[in-house]
Amino acid sequence: MRNEYNPDGKDIRFIDSHYKDLFRIPDGGCVQIHYPDETVVKPCKFIDEYHTQVGYNVFHICQFAEIMERNGATYMAEPEIMGDEAAWKVGRDRILAVQTCEDGYDYTLLDENYNEIDGGQLDNPDLTMIEARKEILESFGLERRELRAMVYEDVMEQAFEVGRQAVVVDSPAKKESVMEKLAQATEKIAPATPSHKHKEPER
Repeated sequence: MRNEYNPDGKDIRFIDSHYKDLFRIPDGGCVQIHYPDETVVKPCKFIDEYHTQVGYNVFHICQFAEIMERNGATYMAEPEIMGDEAAWKVGRDRILAVQTCEDGYDYTLLDENYNEIDGGQLDNPDLTMIEARKEILESFGLERRELRAMVYEDVMEQAFEVGRQAVVVDSPAKKESVMEKLAQATEKIAPATPSHKHKEPER
């Protein structure tokens, strides 16, 4: 995705609070932030030499360094993913699982309850795992969300179990049982047939 602020394709610079250069990442790359209790990956966008968009927020590069130091966090360029599969929590309510295949990458997008939203294949084996993830997230408009690494096998196992339970719920036997219960309920609330017995006269 082209960045109108960066026609020359300059890298994004990260510094510490004393303006010492720490590292640079390509425009559109991610910074990995290690907080005391979790690790988060955030996409970055070049604004100018001294300002960077990290996730949804724009920071002066020294301001970002000062905030990280106050929070006891360290930060680095996201390392390359060397394995054949990976998964991430995307923001609060999406999960992305990606694995390599012969023609590129297979992916599955899930909601926070592991229900499948979409899935498909990215036919470009020349991409790295991170580049493939970026393309997939951009196609769903999720490219600015922060990411938290998950275990691929655990994600797919949970998704399989949720899918299996959905099949059981939607099975014909289950539907028949539901229809039977509805019929029984209807009989219970149906108005009683009026009685035609004649009342005997009082003596």
